[in-house]
Amino acid sequence: MNLSLPRLFLFICLLTACERAQFKDQVTQTYGLADRSSEYRALVSKNPKELSGEQLYNRTLTLWDIPYRELKLPTSNGSAHVLVSGPVDGKPIVLLHGMSVDSTMWYPNIKALSEHYRVYAIDDIWGAGKSTPSHEDTEITTLVAWYFEVFELLQLQQINLIGASQGGWIATNLALSAPERFDTLVLLSPAQTITWLEPSLDILANMWFKLNPERDGLEDNLETLSSRVENIDILYKDRFFSTIKNEPRSPILLDMQPFNDAQLSRLSMPVLLLVGDDDLVNDLDTVQQANKILPNVQAEIIQESGHFINADQADLVNRKILAFLKNES
Repeated sequence: MNLSLPRLFLFICLLTACERAQFKDQVTQTYGLADRSSEYRALVSKNPKELSGEQLYNRTLTLWDIPYRELKLPTSNGSAHVLVSGPVDGKPIVLLHGMSVDSTMWYPNIKALSEHYRVYAIDDIWGAGKSTPSHEDTEITTLVAWYFEVFELLQLQQINLIGASQGGWIATNLALSAPERFDTLVLLSPAQTITWLEPSLDILANMWFKLNPERDGLEDNLETLSSRVENIDILYKDRFFSTIKNEPRSPILLDMQPFNDAQLSRLSMPVLLLVGDDDLVNDLDTVQQANKILPNVQAEIIQESGHFINADQADLVNRKILAFLKNES
């Protein structure tokens, strides 16, 4: 076969991309769990009070109106539960959820993000999802190492990393640990990351609710977090209440504090920061600080949105994320 240099280069690129796609598909086949979508759909009609936390998680997955696979990855600290969707040859997006929630929180976003990207939603090893730790080492360095171990198992090298709330704080830790591994960083109302959490009556109300969770008070609690509580699906509300009521406090909660200017200035990759205008955790000061310190940032206030920014303004947030990723690719 006689190929010119440009054609030879194109042939090599196509062959390499094909090999990577085949490997990703092999990872999915090796660690993929059996398809239980019909079983999950059967849970929708059940009384949520009669379901376990895992069953509530599973039935919330019926809101993911796209094909997906569940992976169970063996790690040095238990197993990692990962939801995978999107084209096998798509560039990778990794989603990190917030505190007191799990990867099902991404139901308003997953279809849009998965159209052209390979999306990996990872349940935090110490969070409310289906990842299960095997020992009680709760150092932040252990958590960071665990995520990179998961990335290695998934063979992810260059990652578009998206973190919400506590997931944004964890994502920032990962990006500072190995900035060369991340093409972009998207922070959706990151908690205790750029500015300190300001005390407020809503913060106190949230703390009280977590100490004394009652189903009748869930809507009032959600109103401190969301500007559009009525748009949150009841299946997700049931799962959210379950995690509030039954999951222990995050072991890294006391470790969470804003990064200093020197640390934030090391985030050289393109960063997208989105904050709600009625956000419990962040405000205009967060955006101004980000614009002042981060070397390559696009920071915005999203109107008519609370802390649950990915749900309150799902369509707008999805468009902004995808436009950002397209511009920075």
